[in-house]
Amino acid sequence: MTNNKSVTLGQYNSACVTATYTISPKDEPGLHLFEERFRSALEWSLQSTIQQHPGLLYSISDETDAGIALYKQVDEINQRDVLRIINSDEVSSTTAGPNESAPDVLLSQVLGDAHAEHWLPNKPAWKIIVLKHFQTSSKNHDSDRTSLGRLDIAFMAHHAIADGLSGVAFHASLMENFESLSASLCQPPWPMTFNERRAPPIAIEERVDCLSCNCTICSSPDTCGRKAWAGGAISQTPTVSLKHMVRIVTIPAEELSTVLQRCKQAKITLTALLHALICTSLRHGIKEDVPGFRSVTPLSVRQHTGASKKDIVDHVSFLTSYVSRAELEKIQECEPGSAVEEQHIIERAQSFGRDIITNAGQFPHGSMVTRLNRIEDLVSHFQSQGGTERKYTYELSNLGSTSDISPPDDSNLKLEKLTFTQCAVVAGPAIVFNCVSTRGGPLVISVTWQEGIVEESLIDHVVRGLEDRLVCVGDEDS
Repeated sequence: MTNNKSVTLGQYNSACVTATYTISPKDEPGLHLFEERFRSALEWSLQSTIQQHPGLLYSISDETDAGIALYKQVDEINQRDVLRIINSDEVSSTTAGPNESAPDVLLSQVLGDAHAEHWLPNKPAWKIIVLKHFQTSSKNHDSDRTSLGRLDIAFMAHHAIADGLSGVAFHASLMENFESLSASLCQPPWPMTFNERRAPPIAIEERVDCLSCNCTICSSPDTCGRKAWAGGAISQTPTVSLKHMVRIVTIPAEELSTVLQRCKQAKITLTALLHALICTSLRHGIKEDVPGFRSVTPLSVRQHTGASKKDIVDHVSFLTSYVSRAELEKIQECEPGSAVEEQHIIERAQSFGRDIITNAGQFPHGSMVTRLNRIEDLVSHFQSQGGTERKYTYELSNLGSTSDISPPDDSNLKLEKLTFTQCAVVAGPAIVFNCVSTRGGPLVISVTWQEGIVEESLIDHVVRGLEDRLVCVGDEDS
């Protein structure tokens, strides 16, 4: 049995990686055959994937330790508890914006609703959601007949059992186990039963000493004293009627390639550049006084814990960075899109990059994992935040580029992109940005926030700014 600490207490509820596939058969008989056999193949693959990953056998217990829910292994897994299939015409959503695709708008709605759901006691602390997108026949636009054109497969998990890289690992296993569609398959038997106890996933604290060190870095006070703009205050009732908003931004592969070349020339990472662009777009979009921005950057610590990229675990720490009022005023005074603004963006990215390298090299000294483990009463610590001002402006989590997910050649599936989302953070950053790309594919940036904490018009402004400035900064002739 393992503890879920700050997750239950309103910090992080869920993380999700969605794989978007297009369907290769274009003729009507081929599509009909695919739809007929896909579900059985998916369920067989899902069962094999569950058997491979002990973390998928865990649920939230109705037992608690000092008010914090515990985890325990389930005795059985029912199909209805872990698999949900939705047709696109069942989803009500707003009209797509100028740079949004209609399928992505539907996916955003489904993910936002799923992130808001509570994990049920004694049920698996994860699920997959399949969103099936149908399209009108290209040969006969007057016909009402539609065919399956796109599949979104979302792996949504309680953040205490899985981080973003775990989502990639899940999808890699799912495709490795995917059965051929060339032969008809019967559906597998449910429920799956588990009589033997499986070892729980290893926690960071079991592999990294987070408590005994008294060095200068570990004993230094928290650096959150300086004020930062962070949207609305933390709710007094953080988990009641919480609406998670999701926006998906896709940067095409060609533009991403140019941006990466520019990063290489400027000797900055894509993560550092995105930090600088977010700060720039945010500052131009906020009308009130801004004392500073404080950001959060999650870092995988698997290299310290010995976990592999195939493991489903939550082995993440994070570092914080602060941008002062004076630095933000330099940005605000620049003409958007100007050469002067671009130079400020590069300089800010270089500063972020230095922060990330320095703090990552010090782990676990001074890390948030260490600081959280030194708090004696976590319940009181988090509950006391209700009604207070937030300390963090935004979070940026970049999973990087992956080529680990490979549908079998005869599966009729082609991976188009991945989307990484997290829930809106009740007591943490006002806005959460998540990024992931596939090798040779697009970069997908998701934005999540809690309704009422940040105005949607500000999100619109930041999204437009990211799209415009990624193209501008990536332009070799600018």
